[in-house]
Amino acid sequence: MTRSTTKLPGIRAQGRVRKQARILAAARALVRRHGHERLSLRHVARRAGMSPAGMYEFFDNREHLVDVLAGQANEALTSALRSAVQGTPDPIERLVRLGLAYIRFAEERPADFLLLFGRRSTRRSLAEDAPADSEYEQIRATLADVMGVGRPDWAGPQFLEALAYGFWSSIHGMAMLQLTHLAGFRADFATAHRFLLESTARLWQSADWTRAVGSAADRTLVL
Repeated sequence: MTRSTTKLPGIRAQGRVRKQARILAAARALVRRHGHERLSLRHVARRAGMSPAGMYEFFDNREHLVDVLAGQANEALTSALRSAVQGTPDPIERLVRLGLAYIRFAEERPADFLLLFGRRSTRRSLAEDAPADSEYEQIRATLADVMGVGRPDWAGPQFLEALAYGFWSSIHGMAMLQLTHLAGFRADFATAHRFLLESTARLWQSADWTRAVGSAADRTLVL
């Protein structure tokens, strides 16, 4: 029988991994309770049962820790969006499910959602490619399928970024209202969200985009 040549991490390395996991768990708990704005390395260290000086073995500063937390939250969001649309061939239904999953993530993980979108985007212009697995790129790619970008009779590919921004703004606004002004308000929001998102997608899909060519939007969206 052939033995595996893969070496297990040493005891020291395993201890370091466990300690870092404990720090991140403590930081996530504090973010859930108090929000990311009030997070400090000293408070995290106290909750994790460590000295404040020991934190610098893992994180350069508070911003470094927040960046790691945001990265984990982003992975969770993009994973949730991918799972929501998996095996859904119809592009409109896929776009709707994407939007609903985005809103649901905000409702189920508000601290992670606010941490993600309470910070400035690292992408500074449309000239820069969005990360392939980002929530925006998933929206943009799905919307491209809805609109049939690339087909000969669709005259408005230059509007794709604006429409993606519009759809993202819509679902983000719905999510934020659920977390803030309308928190606890009793209404059938799930039905309203689906109706609005599906209606928007179908309206955009059936619109005559040739009539929009030459508009102000057309001039400002050309890269």
